[in-house]
Amino acid sequence: MSPADFARLLAGALPSRVRPAPPDTITEPIPDATRDTPPPPPVDGEPSSLRRAFAALHYRNYRLYWFGQIVSLVGTWMQSVSQPWLVLELGGTPLQLGLVLALQFLPSMFLAPFGGVLADRIDKRKTLMATQSTALVQASVLFVLTFTGVVQIWHIFVLATVLGLVNAVDMPVRQSFAAELVPRDDLVNAIALNSASFNLARVIGPAVAGVTLALFGAAFNFGLNAVSYLAVLLGLYLMTPSGLYRMARAARTPVLESLAEGIRYAWRTPTVLWPLVLLGGVSTFGFNFQTLVPLFAKQTLQLGANCYGALFAAMGVGSLAGSMSLAFAGRQRPLLPMILGGSAAFVVFEFLLGLTRSALPAYGLILIVGFASMLFVNTVNVTVQYGVPHELRGRVMALYVTVFAGSSPIGGLFAGGVAQVWGAPAGFLAGSVVSAAIILLVAWQLLVRGRDKAGVPMRMAA
Repeated sequence: MSPADFARLLAGALPSRVRPAPPDTITEPIPDATRDTPPPPPVDGEPSSLRRAFAALHYRNYRLYWFGQIVSLVGTWMQSVSQPWLVLELGGTPLQLGLVLALQFLPSMFLAPFGGVLADRIDKRKTLMATQSTALVQASVLFVLTFTGVVQIWHIFVLATVLGLVNAVDMPVRQSFAAELVPRDDLVNAIALNSASFNLARVIGPAVAGVTLALFGAAFNFGLNAVSYLAVLLGLYLMTPSGLYRMARAARTPVLESLAEGIRYAWRTPTVLWPLVLLGGVSTFGFNFQTLVPLFAKQTLQLGANCYGALFAAMGVGSLAGSMSLAFAGRQRPLLPMILGGSAAFVVFEFLLGLTRSALPAYGLILIVGFASMLFVNTVNVTVQYGVPHELRGRVMALYVTVFAGSSPIGGLFAGGVAQVWGAPAGFLAGSVVSAAIILLVAWQLLVRGRDKAGVPMRMAA
């Protein structure tokens, strides 16, 4: 692909392959009904894997969403890096740092399943516009309190809870919205590129935040985050509703009955159940970087704000590489080895990170940790998405959000408590050991007790 072709693709000049549909039409997810014309053959010797890696960007609605997300997520990461640093600057303890993270994700533990019921019943695009607008207000309040110098730790507790309530609705809707932006053939690619946008922002956001945090303070980063929400709101507003791949909506059954239907499906479908068990266990005890990395950087490695941001950025580089590896992989790729192998590599290198006391090896180790973690998480996401009917997608993906984001309250308190008593390195070591035990349990269920019996697909089906 020549530079000019790539520029036209990003600008939207290449023809979209979205099949027009009348507004407000809900189409049944018949496999061949949403299959679009394959991409044209490679031009000027272009490798087919490159076109496959960016296939979802051929769709205008997805492009608008993707680029808006990148800008917004850069701001989100700037706030995520600055908030724990502010807590420490205000004299907060490691346990209070864990409590902030717990409050930010606690609502998802209880309310995300109900957000999934909502996602299966209402217009996802309009819902995202509402949740993102509320998050903009939350970031603005945090900016004003910090800029005026009146911010206290209890303010951060309250605002973290508000953001948690927003995310309890926003996250299940966002997870299931990808299926309405592209046809099923390109869903794997859309999921991988969504994760890539998250991790691209994970590289840019912390790197910039470390510099601006040192130069201008946390308030500046909170203000930039508030402004960044305008990008995703503009992208959602400019979408063409008739170009969405609307799926069959769930019947209007009582909320609790509808919720139970999604839970029963996940419980009876090993393809969904065991990846979620593994994700929940590892994310609870192993994915506590927002609690441990600030402490590790400041107290163990004796780093300043600049190097602290660079540490998060290094993890983002690895995470971006892990996300793009799935985008380039294509549809026929072994799933089970990627889930188990990625999770095993993650705990090994997190354990080694807990043993290091020098900055240079810490950067290399955390980069590998980021790569393995995203390879693992994205493959779980794809496995679950492919194992669920469209009419249940919101509810089942809400369970994904519950075990991933909802595990953070427990994990944040666990990591914060361990770090307060024994230090941040002990938090990495303890989390990796417990995570390894969970991986062995799930591997035994899937391999020793019979992979075929469990029903876990070995490859991504087109």
